[in-house]
Amino acid sequence: MNGIGLVFAGGGGKGAYQIGVWKYLREVGLDKSVCAVSGTSVGALNAALFVTGDLERADKIWRNMKPELILSPASYSEEDVVRWLTESGIERNESARPIPPMPALAPVITKRIRQSAPFSREGLLYLMREGVDFDAIRHAEIPCFATCLRVPKVKIRRFDLREYEPEEAQTILLASSAIPVVFDNVPFRDETYCDGGVPFLGDNTPVAPIAAMDVKYIIVVHLTQDVLINHRRYPNSKLIEITPQSDLGGLMDGTLDFSADGAERRIEQGYADTQKALGGFVDAAVIHQQNELIFHAFEQSERRYQEKVGMLRAQQSCVLTRDVREDYEELFSEFAAAGGAAEAPGMDVDALWDGLPIEEDAMTTQ
Repeated sequence: MNGIGLVFAGGGGKGAYQIGVWKYLREVGLDKSVCAVSGTSVGALNAALFVTGDLERADKIWRNMKPELILSPASYSEEDVVRWLTESGIERNESARPIPPMPALAPVITKRIRQSAPFSREGLLYLMREGVDFDAIRHAEIPCFATCLRVPKVKIRRFDLREYEPEEAQTILLASSAIPVVFDNVPFRDETYCDGGVPFLGDNTPVAPIAAMDVKYIIVVHLTQDVLINHRRYPNSKLIEITPQSDLGGLMDGTLDFSADGAERRIEQGYADTQKALGGFVDAAVIHQQNELIFHAFEQSERRYQEKVGMLRAQQSCVLTRDVREDYEELFSEFAAAGGAAEAPGMDVDALWDGLPIEEDAMTTQ
């Protein structure tokens, strides 16, 4: 399939890097050649933004993100915590807050987190409602795949967002970015889903749905430096991998960093890394294109020159033939005046003209 595939890996706050990649692709015009886009978690969100084509809006969304907006604490009271601990068999000390030893506390908190995550999704929902044009995605010309992980019966699922109404597409994006422990799993059509990039179980770099379309070139945008893709799994596609040249951060200073400063820094790095990775190819393509333009311009110029020469020759021929005709008319007039007309009855100027050895195209006018 002609065109370029684009894959956005998952990585939370590090996803701002992919906006920088998009900026470079837009600058050199490669974004117009993208025929399919795929993403997991925050990469799915960026894929949805890419399909709408509004780079300025995407850039604004990322620069306006705030940690307290994305990681807004769920509304748990101290009474809730005490009740959870009590239900788990830990007795409450009426004279002080319950502070059980860590060996007892750890499984309790783990169990509770599995049932209810500590952070709300209201912030991300707000950003999607304000920034993502789901109607535009619905009517997009290119597929937009979001990868989720179905639980508890684990299975990777790919959703083309074009096939769903705006509210369902929004739910799919929420599910794809529902990081276990951090956010609640998301129910969708009688099943439950979480972040599609869960290690060892999910697919954080979803090349597969685009490779299945036999797209020849696929640009893969990583958010970590330690990911290896087996290119032999995709024999019909050539993968071009863009990897951060400097570390984008770990869990706390990267994945969960939704600060404006962090976003700006990663956007700039994404642009610079993509320019470094693709710049040589783009320069070569530009030189080739320039040469093609030069040759095309030369051919156009030569064609115009030949047309002009032809017109001048035709004009000269017309002038020449008019001069010749005038000379013959004068000669015939003299001949007629001398009595030659009687010796050549029926002969006239037109007959004489028709007998002149003049090439047909000499009479052609433009």
